[in-house]
Amino acid sequence: MPLRDSELHEWYRWFHQHPEPSYAEVETTAKIAGILKDHGVTILESGLSTGLVAQIQGTRTAPGVTFPVATRHHVVALRGDIDALPIQEQTGLPYTSLNPGYLHGCGHDFNLMVALAAALELQEKRSEFAGTVKVIFQPAEEVAATKDTPTGAVVVLRTGVLDDVEAFFGTHDSNALEPGRIGISAGPVSGAVDKFSITITGQGSHAAHPDAGRSPIRPLISLAQGLESLAGLDLDPTHPRVVSITHIEAGSTWNVIPDRAFIEGTVRTAYPEDRRLLHDRIQALVDGLADAWSVDADFHWDYGSPAVVNDAGWARIAEQAAREAGLEPQSSPVTLGGEDFSYYLGHAPGVFLHIGVGNGDRPMHGPTFYPQLDALAPAGRTLATLALLALRNLDNADDAGDIDDAADSASSSNESSFGAVTTLPAIPPIHPHVSQRR
Repeated sequence: MPLRDSELHEWYRWFHQHPEPSYAEVETTAKIAGILKDHGVTILESGLSTGLVAQIQGTRTAPGVTFPVATRHHVVALRGDIDALPIQEQTGLPYTSLNPGYLHGCGHDFNLMVALAAALELQEKRSEFAGTVKVIFQPAEEVAATKDTPTGAVVVLRTGVLDDVEAFFGTHDSNALEPGRIGISAGPVSGAVDKFSITITGQGSHAAHPDAGRSPIRPLISLAQGLESLAGLDLDPTHPRVVSITHIEAGSTWNVIPDRAFIEGTVRTAYPEDRRLLHDRIQALVDGLADAWSVDADFHWDYGSPAVVNDAGWARIAEQAAREAGLEPQSSPVTLGGEDFSYYLGHAPGVFLHIGVGNGDRPMHGPTFYPQLDALAPAGRTLATLALLALRNLDNADDAGDIDDAADSASSSNESSFGAVTTLPAIPPIHPHVSQRR
């Protein structure tokens, strides 16, 4: 029986009222599992403490035979994230958060409902396709990831339940687009998220006698001026990138030159070659200033999630799915915000879609944000249709030797909303890099 919009909206309101932070999505996971089990959907054993991976197995067969039509058993995956933000809700909705201090201020209640709607539609249609669809309800997309506490996508991938997946498809709500529209672009659609911090150590002295010490403040000022200008050097002018200083600290009183100064910030890039180049340029700047001012400088760089880079062929198939579901495709909004869906695309190609939900006057990650719900059902249909089209194309590729003419390899040269995309080099490691200059 097809799902009614009212049923989807009722579930959405429950999730909106029960936001939970990263790696604490206990009630959220239980609610998702209950709905899936009520509809006969299999939940895989993954070992996840929160979040889950469901599976829908297609049963379509050819006349007179009992095995699936496809010559191979193909597997694709869909993803919705489920965690909330530590924000006190101020939406004014009648179904406001029941967990004080927490809000689905980025719309993950909407994202998980898109994945849930797609899963239930595919369960109803499992006799119409051959192959497997895995549906990821991912925890901890918003977590401040560290080496010891990685982002949710990394944790899910480490379970091994997605090792056989050949293509990944995910969605995120966007208040930059109105309901009825969907953002689909090839190439980069988010930024790599890297953090840098630099500690400069000199020799403190009385402010009246700067000659008796080696001030860390003077090289700090030069460093701050140089860092943000680096984004414009030796880089393709069509490539988006940002170097932002977010924290500077030195000294504690007016008449003492301190012995230490600190600066940190973030680097956002859309292309791996720019990511590496900016790291090397900052390293060279730190080393040069340390020598020039006769101070010591410790440079620390934390690699975060890579940029999400959509495959051009899967993007075109996603446009077909969106149109069949009644949505109007357009280019994805340009952003250098982070998104850990990129880790899935490091395992297999795919596409990340932006669902228009309106309310552009209510900033995402703010206390007043919520999505318009008339976007929910079409988004779920789009994701389900994309899974079906993907399995069909993979079946066709068994005969053609590649995904059909509508799809290209992830390693081919593609066009994106940012410009040309070339073959992606290896993604840098998750662990931090530390350099010390004496």
